[in-house]
Amino acid sequence: MRSEASRFGERPFFSEADMTRSDYPVLFVISEINAFFVLLLFFTLRAEIPGVHSTLAGVQWGLFILSPVIHFLFLRFFSQWSSLVQFAKFCMISFSNLVIDFGILNLLIYYSGVAEGVLYSVFKAASFILANVNGYAWNKFWTFQSNEAEGWMNQLIKFFGVVGVGLVINVTVASYVVAEFGGSGGSISSTVWANIGAAVSLLITLFWNFFGLKYLVFEKRS
Repeated sequence: MRSEASRFGERPFFSEADMTRSDYPVLFVISEINAFFVLLLFFTLRAEIPGVHSTLAGVQWGLFILSPVIHFLFLRFFSQWSSLVQFAKFCMISFSNLVIDFGILNLLIYYSGVAEGVLYSVFKAASFILANVNGYAWNKFWTFQSNEAEGWMNQLIKFFGVVGVGLVINVTVASYVVAEFGGSGGSISSTVWANIGAAVSLLITLFWNFFGLKYLVFEKRS
């Protein structure tokens, strides 16, 4: 006799229905990449956020242990709803793009001392492109599972088209926020404004990237 949970299609929290064994090594690699760039971000911003940096200084290496656990629990939670698993994977890759984007951006700012103007826009474009190269590989083979070899060139062209539009949105929004608010003085430094601009731009491009990649680049062909 079928249980009530089975009758209504409910699954236990630790069901394997939407996660396979191949997901675990992928989760581990992504989580370690994210941990590295989070630490890089805190290193380059330690002068801007001394309180946060000093708090994390004693436990920073523990992030390489904690990060896989957080990533695993995040995806396992959303695996309860099969319609959200793909978006949950995309969000994890987007977070990876975010920390890579911010990490590279702040590394360039840290060594150049430039956090505004034309050079900032160049830095932002470079960090955005490198982050999306990372995102392309993970989203293609893991999030959307688009493994077809046929038509890969057309897919790559469409990917760069979606990313190109995302790049324009990303850099334009980030540069506007920095230009409009970053030079207003006050207690917020130009480096912090540079990161605020990057955060706003990434939030806006998140949904564009998901729907663009899902329906224009990695769509399933019948």
